Amino acid sequence: MTAGFLFENLRISWLVEPADFSGFLSELVGAQREGSRCLFCWRHRLEKVALAAKTGGFDVFTTTLLASSYQDHQALKELGLEIGEKVGVPFLYRDFRIGGKEARAQSRNLGLYHQNYCGCLYSEWEKFNER
Repeated sequence: MTAGFLFENLRISWLVEPADFSGFLSELVGAQREGSRCLFCWRHRLEKVALAAKTGGFDVFTTTLLASSYQDHQALKELGLEIGEKVGVPFLYRDFRIGGKEARAQSRNLGLYHQNYCGCLYSEWEKFNER
């Protein structure tokens, strides 16, 4: 599903695809990659997004993970640039944490979903297991 909105004279579109979660878990666990699960997951997700951006004719691709103060921005930037070069669609790196409080307020006003974990099953379990 592709959707979008106009934000301060900038047309922003996004693409949402259902994830192959069982395939992802098989690769993650089967390859014994749990020690570096974030890098594995980021690469997996960014490659899918870059390929979808190329197929969809998007100018650039990026990730909402760059709005989080919990993620390794340098690793995400390096992976994104590498994948962008390989696929042929530039990776848009921005530190979306800047102005984070205002941005979160704006996104809430737009009715956008917020979650307090990165989205992987392990992260979700860790976050909700803390309670």
